[in-house]
Amino acid sequence: MLPIGVLAAVIWGLSGFYTVKEAERGVVLRFGQLHSIVQPGLNWKPTFIDRVRAVNVEQVRELRTQGAMLTQDENMVKVEMTVQYRVQDPAKYLFSVTKADDSLNQATDSALRYVIGHMTMDDILTTGRSVVRENTWKALNDIIATYDMGLEVIDVNFPISSSTGRSESCF
Repeated sequence: MLPIGVLAAVIWGLSGFYTVKEAERGVVLRFGQLHSIVQPGLNWKPTFIDRVRAVNVEQVRELRTQGAMLTQDENMVKVEMTVQYRVQDPAKYLFSVTKADDSLNQATDSALRYVIGHMTMDDILTTGRSVVRENTWKALNDIIATYDMGLEVIDVNFPISSSTGRSESCF
């Protein structure tokens, strides 16, 4: 009986080794609660007690958003924006909001609509492109800071915008 117990303990102990890849951080959950963050390399966890979720913290992710938005002078303008970001804090990324990527998408739409709504169509289509980019980036960072999502915005691109005509023609 004793040799079986020793064998089971050895198997249990050896089954707890795992590897975290170089670009990832491991978020350790003990009985479902956040316990620690582990660095890349060979690690050990007590099997059936801890669970590890790997989060890539080096990958630059890209989010694209587009839509028709109303400007300050009541014109509709079609805009597209690309946001590049990466995970800065894996624990906050997993647990601060339900789905951080979806929340970032909604925050980007909100920030972009706010900025577009405070500019005229002529400014957006001509000289104000860099202003839209900078103001959207600032508004987006403010929203992210409020929700503490664990994300870092690396770049915001504002490649395309076009007029869709007067807003009355859309109704």
